Amino acid sequence: MKPKIFYYALFCIISISAKSQQKDVFSGKVVNTKSLPISGSTIYVLNTNQGTTSDNHGNFSFKDLLPGKYAIQVSSIGYATLNRDIVIGNSITEPVNFMLADAALQLNAVFVSAQKKEEFLQKVPLSITAISAQQVKEYRLWNSKELTAIVPNLYSANSGDDRNVTSIRGIVTTSYDPAVTTYIDGVNQFSLDTYIAALSDIERIEVLRGPQGTLYGRNAMGGVINIITKQPDNKMTKFIEFDAGNYRQFRISSGLRIPLVKNKLFLGISAVRNKRNGFYTNDFNNSSFDKQYNLTRNFYLKYIANKRLAFTLNVKYQNNRNDGAFPLVVGDSAAFSNPFHLDQNAVARMIDKTFNISLIASYTGRQFNFSSQTAYQSNHRYYDKPLDGDFTDSDRVTIINNYGNNWNKVKVLTQEFKLTSPAAAVSKLKWTAGSYLFYQDNPAKQAVHFGKDTAGIGVPDTDFSIISSTKGKSYGVAFFGQLTYSVSNKLNIIAGLRYDYEKKKYDVLGEYAKDPDPTPLFETRPDTSASVNFNAFSPKFGLSYNINTHSDIFT
Repeated sequence: MKPKIFYYALFCIISISAKSQQKDVFSGKVVNTKSLPISGSTIYVLNTNQGTTSDNHGNFSFKDLLPGKYAIQVSSIGYATLNRDIVIGNSITEPVNFMLADAALQLNAVFVSAQKKEEFLQKVPLSITAISAQQVKEYRLWNSKELTAIVPNLYSANSGDDRNVTSIRGIVTTSYDPAVTTYIDGVNQFSLDTYIAALSDIERIEVLRGPQGTLYGRNAMGGVINIITKQPDNKMTKFIEFDAGNYRQFRISSGLRIPLVKNKLFLGISAVRNKRNGFYTNDFNNSSFDKQYNLTRNFYLKYIANKRLAFTLNVKYQNNRNDGAFPLVVGDSAAFSNPFHLDQNAVARMIDKTFNISLIASYTGRQFNFSSQTAYQSNHRYYDKPLDGDFTDSDRVTIINNYGNNWNKVKVLTQEFKLTSPAAAVSKLKWTAGSYLFYQDNPAKQAVHFGKDTAGIGVPDTDFSIISSTKGKSYGVAFFGQLTYSVSNKLNIIAGLRYDYEKKKYDVLGEYAKDPDPTPLFETRPDTSASVNFNAFSPKFGLSYNINTHSDIFT
């Protein structure tokens, strides 16, 4: 289908749906436990683009909500968040009062998007840990690897280069294709290269344990980390926070969320600057090792065209510097006998630049909800000087990968189309279907240099380099679907299926160069090509039984 025809068809669907809207009104009032009105409360209709705030008398209203059953969330500063299901008929619905309890007396109700739609946590048949914005602040979570401390069955760490390797329930891989996938604001962080681990202005974090391949794809064998940043709304919000610690730790985080046009156009900006000295001492030159600096920025622009259609543009950028990215020694005896000390003769600065941009179009209609998500990710990571590869004070092995902007820069383009049953659906059958496409370009060039002390490691030659150049390209497409049938209010039957097709192509070249001439003398491996095709089915079938009870207020 040609692009013009596709967009014309989409426009017609939106226009027809808009004409068929009912002018129903859903109104109510938000009060506290003493029946006093709460102004400035946020009332949000899940799986739609509609939300509003209560006035000075606690009153609110919605127009143009189609008849059906909706999930409503009500929140206000100082009060526990409340979730409730509301049924709207074909005529004006009677006003509904929401009573919020003090946050010190009641836990917040939580909704999650674990199944690629917004649902109340208690009704999702998955093993999930949900972390709120308040908990992120209280636990001082600054990096996704710190989830290790609070999420059961999760372990995350890196060797010093900020590429977090995460395992859930023991499922892990050290390749650049992770076994636990990370989503940020709905965008799949495609590989260890391109995702941003720093946490900034977080709304909530969801950790799904166990295989999630049906909806999330090939990298979700162990589980999913779903990170959602705060979205701007009609209330202007700004913050700035300073943190300081030992090793000259200094962190400043700031943000601004503001309505540019009320109920139409919203802007969000946040930034985090973090620096510290190294925890380690390099005995080779008695210097601080692993000194770090990073700057993370997030720009968020949301446009609500009408009650049914919204567009979201999200831009993220991270710039990292690390003077000594791999604080490693040879053997566990050296590590334990002299902790936080090492002896490396070649220290390089890691320069790491990551850029992510995504555009999401979201449409909510009478017959279905539709979303299109287009994302581009890139990462350029290299070391400004030769990097110690043997982790000793001898001139044995160093790594060189600074070959300019055309090498060691990963670029990924992804596209997801998703259809779900409408938010107002009253049918017992709920469904999700979609497709996912990607293209990755990964040109990698790296030299392993052997110095003058190679006799100690059994290498017969000295002062030479083995240069490996790989031009890797891969692309793939996936189709997925999931059905949920509600036998009763507490018993659901779930079935799902996903098909993945992926193709990888590599052009590989190996070369030998003798010092001091950088020009390769000969090829150790001729320029060859290889391709790999990958096909996979991910079926899903299960039962879920909800045993949660509902209580508006408890102490």
